[in-house]
Amino acid sequence: MRLAFVDDDYGEIKKLTTMIDKELQGTVYSSCTKQLFSTGETFLSVWKPGMYDIVFLDIFMDQLTGVDVARQIRKTDASVKIIFCTTSNEFASESYCVDASFYLLKPFSQNMVHTMVQKLIKVDSRLSLFITLPNDRKLYLRDIIYGEYINHKIFIHTKSHNDISFRMSFGNFLELISPFSFLISCCKGIIVNLYEVINKENNCFILSDNSTIPISRRKIKEINNVYADFVFEKMKDKMLNDEAN
Repeated sequence: MRLAFVDDDYGEIKKLTTMIDKELQGTVYSSCTKQLFSTGETFLSVWKPGMYDIVFLDIFMDQLTGVDVARQIRKTDASVKIIFCTTSNEFASESYCVDASFYLLKPFSQNMVHTMVQKLIKVDSRLSLFITLPNDRKLYLRDIIYGEYINHKIFIHTKSHNDISFRMSFGNFLELISPFSFLISCCKGIIVNLYEVINKENNCFILSDNSTIPISRRKIKEINNVYADFVFEKMKDKMLNDEAN
């Protein structure tokens, strides 16, 4: 899991990251990466769609506010989770306009951070799904960006940057991941995680790490249908979760 924190108060960011670390300790998310930014301008200068899973934004910052930054994010990235951090709840209505996942009031409390983390985990329970590899290592499926079969080995590229490889036939690997519909083979020797697709253009998937994965010509119709179903189910799940909260 990749987290970005945008706040001009370094002390507050450190407090928040410490509290989050405490909540994630011993979970599948404990190895998350964090990047800290002191201004919205600095963040936007490096940000790209799919770069982070969660962005924490302080609302009251010089020049660009957290709401301004969130609006820029939503122009090209509809899936990243946005958490607003502020001393006042007067901007609560704006948080709905950019589909914020949570509104975290300062000063931060461990109880409030706990509530936030539990909500985020509940929203995406698939984050805990894993398979066991031949060496008994667990591979968390939502950590996968894509996988490729090269020289009798499977190479898995991950969001946590802990890329792994293991010896297995591609057919056996496809059988291993077959229960999970968000992992698909779109061309020979390659699988992609549909959650990591940020765009589809020219019969290719553009992934969150900027990789471009071609879709086999003979699979185009099938893959288009699978991807359309996935996007629809994802939207439906989000609507149901919004109603529940």
